[in-house]
Amino acid sequence: MFTQFLGTVATAYGVLGALKSLLQTRQMLARRTSGDVSAGFLASYVGGYAIWLAYGLSTGSLPLIVVDTVGLLCGGLTLAVALSLRGSLIRPATWNSGNTTSISQTRSAADPQPHTLA
Repeated sequence: MFTQFLGTVATAYGVLGALKSLLQTRQMLARRTSGDVSAGFLASYVGGYAIWLAYGLSTGSLPLIVVDTVGLLCGGLTLAVALSLRGSLIRPATWNSGNTTSISQTRSAADPQPHTLA
């Protein structure tokens, strides 16, 4: 009895956690940029759900199948939105980033002059 209850609670918690990635999707769509989101992280996040889903399917574990299906769908949508907002998937150099200032263009207040080699 307790094991079934714990499985139900864990599944519900997992589904809610998987749905949380949609908050990031909503924020990207509202800002119309994905520059503050790591596409690499999202790809590994989605990959993790895919691996666990395959494991859940191989063992027939319904809680794993449910949680990881929701996670894969929500994470995949979030990754797709992030990549689509960046522009061309073929040419990553065209991706829009939230920070267009390069390191060489920034100076600290304590060092207002650029360094030159003498």
